[in-house]
Amino acid sequence: MGRCLFALWVAAGLVAQPLTPETILLGRTRYHMVETLRRIPNYTCLETIERTVRQSQSKRATLVDALRLEVAVVDGKELFSWPGERQFKERDLRELAPGGALGNGNFALHAKSVFGGAYVKFTFLGKEQREGREVARFAFDVPQQFSGYLIRVGDASAVVPYHGQVVVDATTLDVIDLEVIADVLPTQLKLQRATDFMHYRRQPIGETDHLLPVSSEMTMVGLDGAESRNKVTFSNCRQYSGESVVRFDDPEPSAEAAPPPPTAPRMATELPGDLLIEASLDETLAIDKAATGDPLLLTVRRDARHHKVTLVPKGARLRARVASIDRRAVRSYSMGVGIQLMEIEHEGQIVPLKAEVVEGGSVALRSSFYALMPATGDRPAMVYVKSTPPRLPKGLLLQLRVIP
Repeated sequence: MGRCLFALWVAAGLVAQPLTPETILLGRTRYHMVETLRRIPNYTCLETIERTVRQSQSKRATLVDALRLEVAVVDGKELFSWPGERQFKERDLRELAPGGALGNGNFALHAKSVFGGAYVKFTFLGKEQREGREVARFAFDVPQQFSGYLIRVGDASAVVPYHGQVVVDATTLDVIDLEVIADVLPTQLKLQRATDFMHYRRQPIGETDHLLPVSSEMTMVGLDGAESRNKVTFSNCRQYSGESVVRFDDPEPSAEAAPPPPTAPRMATELPGDLLIEASLDETLAIDKAATGDPLLLTVRRDARHHKVTLVPKGARLRARVASIDRRAVRSYSMGVGIQLMEIEHEGQIVPLKAEVVEGGSVALRSSFYALMPATGDRPAMVYVKSTPPRLPKGLLLQLRVIP
């Protein structure tokens, strides 16, 4: 019934216009894109965001940070999580990417709003050849009262009107490029202009190819001419399930796996504050190529004991993530990385872990090649390195202290 109603709505719109080849092409394209987007199953991709800033008097942009998130489109909503988390949470993107400028919709929602919106005005701009295929270009305009484009800058936010252009394959009717421009903005955003450019391509999801975004670039220009730019790429796209997560390690033990033998050491479900755990990195971390959100794995090197009782056995695996990266040179150190501990896993048992990196004992951080800046407020302890290129090598020993 929904497809019939949309087809009738398109037909009614065409009757109100001269039935030129361009008008018919637009109607076919809109119907094709609405159906194409409707058929896409719930899915998730790994999203990498590079955020840069260019000051108003400068011609050169500076990298602020790089983030890696998992984003899912579920029943028309965008959900976010850190890679490796066991489930998505319905939360504000600013919880994962504090500071800077953010806009919603660059993953999937813009295309749905543009092609399926009842009050979107289109103008045919012509055809051209691109990489051996004929493409058609249309301009569009979406008034504020029918817009769902939300822009956030710091604590300020607003739903704004927008316009732009779309390029489609004149044969398949698939969208290739979609550019969204917002330049009529409320004063609280303190912006001259915001643009979002998305590139689409067919990708396999399950057993079928679906039209998905592969990259986007969002640019925001402030009233003073300063520019913030987010370059986003999407990878590892696959069909979403309730337990879907991006994993970079061995799969979880199956439910049919045999339980551990009675003699196997078990972890305490609650760890006392100030318990020390010595662990080593399973893989080298190249800090200059890392992004906030990248997963880390560590292995416990000796039993962590309290009152002669083993609470965390040797061989247990720790899951952590990159919490922050300091790309500035600090004294003789080239870069620093903050590590956030998340959980311990051993013999199928999983225990949440709230701990921080500390110095002490025989741990390698006492070497002159590393320095530790203690945790302050919400910022985790930062490990700084002297190596070129900057890295935390595989096997590096870290001493962790449980936070009460």
